[in-house]
Amino acid sequence: MTDAQQRLAEVRAAISEVLKKGQRLRRADRELYRAELNSLRLLEQQYAGEVALEQAQQQGRGRNRVSYMKI
Repeated sequence: MTDAQQRLAEVRAAISEVLKKGQRLRRADRELYRAELNSLRLLEQQYAGEVALEQAQQQGRGRNRVSYMKI
């Protein structure tokens, strides 16, 4: 497993934790705040792109030079 794949798995696990247990935990007089879901989603997109790039390079296809802008 490459570094990018490992980071992607960790981010997806963190997203799953936030979705299952919530953004904030409160126990007695202590509170725990997890990472924001929006930030985790952005990281997931970034790492998924890195993983796709690595896989394309391993298959000999290289980087796609055509990019499409969102409107």
